[in-house]
Amino acid sequence: MTESPKPLGMSDFFALEAGEYLERLDGMLAKGDNPSADEIVRLARALRGSALMANQHAIARTAAGLEALARAVREGRRAWDPQTQQIALRGVDDLKIFVRRAGTWTDADTAKAEALAQQLEQLAGRPSAQIRAVEALGLDAGARAFVAREGAAIAGTLERAAQALRADPLGHDPLQHVMRALQPLRGLAALNDLPPLPDLLEGIERAIGELSRSGLEPPASVGELFQVAGSAIARAAREVAERGRPDPEGADFRQFAGLLVKFMESEPDAVSIGSLYYSDSGPHIVSRGVPAARPSTLGKLELVSHGEHLRQAADSLERAPSATQRELRAHTLGTTFRALANAGGGVLADRVAQFAMAGRDAVASGIAVNSPAAFAAELRRAGDVLARSGTGDEEALATELDALTAALRTIQPGAAPAPARRPAPAPKPAAPAAAAPVVPASAPPQRADQAIPETPDLVGSWAAYQRLAVGGIGTASLAELIAGAAAVERVPAPAPGSRLPAPAPPSAESSAVDVRTLLYRGERALRRAEELRATAKQVSGDALRELVEEVCDLVALAFEPGP
Repeated sequence: MTESPKPLGMSDFFALEAGEYLERLDGMLAKGDNPSADEIVRLARALRGSALMANQHAIARTAAGLEALARAVREGRRAWDPQTQQIALRGVDDLKIFVRRAGTWTDADTAKAEALAQQLEQLAGRPSAQIRAVEALGLDAGARAFVAREGAAIAGTLERAAQALRADPLGHDPLQHVMRALQPLRGLAALNDLPPLPDLLEGIERAIGELSRSGLEPPASVGELFQVAGSAIARAAREVAERGRPDPEGADFRQFAGLLVKFMESEPDAVSIGSLYYSDSGPHIVSRGVPAARPSTLGKLELVSHGEHLRQAADSLERAPSATQRELRAHTLGTTFRALANAGGGVLADRVAQFAMAGRDAVASGIAVNSPAAFAAELRRAGDVLARSGTGDEEALATELDALTAALRTIQPGAAPAPARRPAPAPKPAAPAAAAPVVPASAPPQRADQAIPETPDLVGSWAAYQRLAVGGIGTASLAELIAGAAAVERVPAPAPGSRLPAPAPPSAESSAVDVRTLLYRGERALRRAEELRATAKQVSGDALRELVEEVCDLVALAFEPGP
């Protein structure tokens, strides 16, 4: 009885694949005069990708040097002369030796491979601006080869799935094969820097999810959807391998986006349950069913989660680099709005449903695509409102959502985002009574925005400044400034935790301090930054951005010595 042959391992596959690439390179280089630089680049890139997959990083480094030399010849930065030919042939011969020694690799081999790679790269010179821009994203030749290989595999799987769905629309096995084929490329860290590949993969996953959940026969266009998706991915992966970036407005991607939008918006026809039975004497429908009860209300945790999702969706919509990607991401929101519009009751949940219906109308009418900045601004504000639902008053939050829903319905195509609406700050405990400021009779009438209480924070300080401005501050005087610099000004001590001195009239009992001690410098700036860090955990939106700016200023002041 003969023993069965031992199966090939990863190193054996690498030796076979790399040996084939090197033999083809040797044959092309030995011809002499004008070998195809594009073919040399392609083979060297494939060799590097194969070495990376086999965990042979030193060989991949040398293959990258050979690729750089071939690219320099292709771009005209180095002439193809006998010297360049001899260098390339010697590099291929050394690579053959490295591949044969892959199973017994030593540190000395690593040093030789590194030295050869540096020599080849030095002869190649500085790469082009396009290649430098691609490599700055972390996409070296191995990564581009990986994208090309996995993209071709996904395209082939999608083509087979399209044919299987045309033959058996209810078969789900081809869909599972597609999901498994997507996994390697979805795990690439630099995928988000290669639009429209992320949107392509996400769109395919959404289509598969809809087909798996419905259980109904899909529309006839689903086969065409997967076939066009395969063509789009194959083209995008090929462009990554050749140029480092795919075209986000490619014709295949636009066609896929249009088919996906139609597929996601198509609703299955409702049929009578009685029509599903055989045409016999029965029994068929015995008793009328009872519809499932809707949840009484959305929990606070669910509302906060929806708020975070809306904010992320707004950022994603604004960052879309092309109109086609923006349309695809906007229609993704349509699914989210559909779920929110069917949520349970409750004061705040009802307002969320109304906002969701307004959002669905904006997506359906094209407002979300034509006015992305204004639409995203309202989404983000709605997300901020829902994020506060864990601790805020539901009635007040529902009122804010009413205003946002009205603003969303009034957005016009091409409209700019409306300025942020900030809620009025909550009043704080009253400070000890102080003498009311004297306002001259000639002062203009008090405006509505001056009714803000003078609380011991930045808002209260601004309100105090406006009150003093109404009373008349006087014209700027250089003499006053010089006189103030000569003497140390003494003012009442500030209220605890405030950034500016509290506006209170001086008295004999009030303690006077040096004005320079009120400035944040050194250790005081660090302590204030720690206080703001604790406050930042309880706020979001515009308030959080203001705190971040203030912390950045305090960090700069912390490097200055204290008084």
